[in-house]
Amino acid sequence: MNQWIALLRREWIIRRRDLFIYGLVIVIVLLGNEVFRSLLARWEGASFAISMYVNLFPSFLFIGGFITTATLFNADLYRKDNQHTYLMIPASGAHKFLSKTLLALVGYPLALTALFILASVIIEPLLLLVFQNPLSFYVPLLQSYHWQLVLRYMVANTLVILGSTLFRKAPLVKTVLAFTIVVLSLMALGLFFVRVFIAIKGGGGLPFFETLSRFDSRSLDSSISAYRLWKVGSSLLNYLIIPLLCLIAAYYRFTEVEATDAVQ
Repeated sequence: MNQWIALLRREWIIRRRDLFIYGLVIVIVLLGNEVFRSLLARWEGASFAISMYVNLFPSFLFIGGFITTATLFNADLYRKDNQHTYLMIPASGAHKFLSKTLLALVGYPLALTALFILASVIIEPLLLLVFQNPLSFYVPLLQSYHWQLVLRYMVANTLVILGSTLFRKAPLVKTVLAFTIVVLSLMALGLFFVRVFIAIKGGGGLPFFETLSRFDSRSLDSSISAYRLWKVGSSLLNYLIIPLLCLIAAYYRFTEVEATDAVQ
């Protein structure tokens, strides 16, 4: 526990300046966006502008989160100016990996949520004083949509963590490219098996869409049942199995780099 707390403290000390600048940029963007929309609403004759916190949050969550995660892992693993110092820290590889993973998957979305709430508390009274806009504080804590968004971010970010440990240069770009290639390959393979399955069910020799039109009600019912089963299985695969496999692979890559690069 002491090692883990010390590692978290180290991450904060090293990155607090960058995080402060990043948070300040977010507040400025939110303030500028709200002021611009309020001015535009006055010019168009509307009474007030609709707040855009909900629309802007996903962009900062995913884009900013992915960039932060890639930097968080790749900078200490592969940049020569701090690689050796980080890998030789007297802490286990599990503690090092867990501290960065928790910061990327849990710390960032929670901190971003708190920053948006705090920014709305500061910005909305200013808009009320200047433009007489009604108060519209950003309070997402009881909204299921917000936590679903955070869950999707956590799942997708496990791929970024894996890519950040695998690729030495441009990890985020290479991760996106590798993910795109894998998805397109799986889609092509899935379409091939679907065509084969439908051809077998239809007896073969008929065009694809004509075979679909010849399905009777029993075939349709079995297909719906299979789809429901596939939906449950795919949710389990996407939200549990694949993220766990990505984190396990990333951890073993992390320990491999620690065992090889740190002693060079």
